[in-house]
Amino acid sequence: MFKGIAFALAACFLWGLIFVVPQFLEGFTSVEIALGRYFFYGIISLGILGKTRCRYPANIWGKALYFSLISTMVYYTALVFALRCCNPAICALILGTSPITIALYGNWKEKECNYKSLFFPSLLILLGVVLVNFPHIKAADSLSNYILGLACCLVSLFAWSWYVVANTKFFREHPEVASNDWSTMIGVLALFWVTLFGFGFQLTGHFQIEKYLTVNDDLVRFAIGCGVLGLFCSWMGSYFWNRASHYLPVTLAGQLTIFETVFGIIFVFTLSQTFPSLIEVIGIFVLLGSVGYSIQLFSQISSQKTIA
Repeated sequence: MFKGIAFALAACFLWGLIFVVPQFLEGFTSVEIALGRYFFYGIISLGILGKTRCRYPANIWGKALYFSLISTMVYYTALVFALRCCNPAICALILGTSPITIALYGNWKEKECNYKSLFFPSLLILLGVVLVNFPHIKAADSLSNYILGLACCLVSLFAWSWYVVANTKFFREHPEVASNDWSTMIGVLALFWVTLFGFGFQLTGHFQIEKYLTVNDDLVRFAIGCGVLGLFCSWMGSYFWNRASHYLPVTLAGQLTIFETVFGIIFVFTLSQTFPSLIEVIGIFVLLGSVGYSIQLFSQISSQKTIA
């Protein structure tokens, strides 16, 4: 279990970067950032695929195709829209509830524990994310932007919750699929979705390919930012999470995703060169307490199953 926790924390650390990297890419739309991230993810994966024997039947590739759609274009496009409509802390508040939705949905699918045992850690998570983000919600300057950001965050939240639960179930049903191969397959197929979505956005005017034909400082910064998102947040983050999925119950894995929010908040404060307020510090410790409680709970459940 502790090996799985270590892999999950590594994944969440890398995923925390998604809250700050888009802030460096002014001048590029949410659609462009999403397409750029998964273009680089696809190119990197294609290079890895050429050096490995990633040979799986068509049904596995078929699953990777729709996993790629939900976990890349749907999830991240909605998130980047939300980041542009409201500040990153509000996004962290909404996505910070993902451990609750994942735990409840995952337990409904897998029936790993009694729902009553999830009530207290879920309540702590909800309290923690509200405390951490309360000052930033008060500072929101536009109600319409907040509502739009909320809607985009909910889409991202639902997509992410489905992915975490379905991904864990996939590895249980297909133990023959290696973690790095699955990350690579999803990345390669992300190129298909990037091409399809890019063509669609080009027709609707949300994506102008002429913008990328002239090299300038903004384009270089965009390429570096999307390269970081593609390599670290997508391929490596996915790889670490896939490894974690081999060792952890889906309900506990879902609760550990709160560290994506914690790391994201730390990165936001580091970028702004500010210190968290007292209420934000309390909120962070409440979040960490909820995770500690969940780890202890599932350790007890695991011990009881071993004895039985």
